[in-house]
Amino acid sequence: MAKTIAYAYGLDASRTKSAHRLGSRAAETRAATWRTFATVHMRADGSGWFQLMRDGHVIDPTTLGTGKWGPE
Repeated sequence: MAKTIAYAYGLDASRTKSAHRLGSRAAETRAATWRTFATVHMRADGSGWFQLMRDGHVIDPTTLGTGKWGPE
């Protein structure tokens, strides 16, 4: 039985496209532009982390809040 789900949405001028995937151990989602990448990883226990990168360099998560969190 799945314990996690990852959603992805792509928005155009006239429509929204969506997809989802189930995972029993973890779910990970990524979003990107030409230079900026965002990744969020969520484990089945509710713990996880996020990372932001631009031009191959990690953006300091303390400027945005915490980069990881503990289980539920």
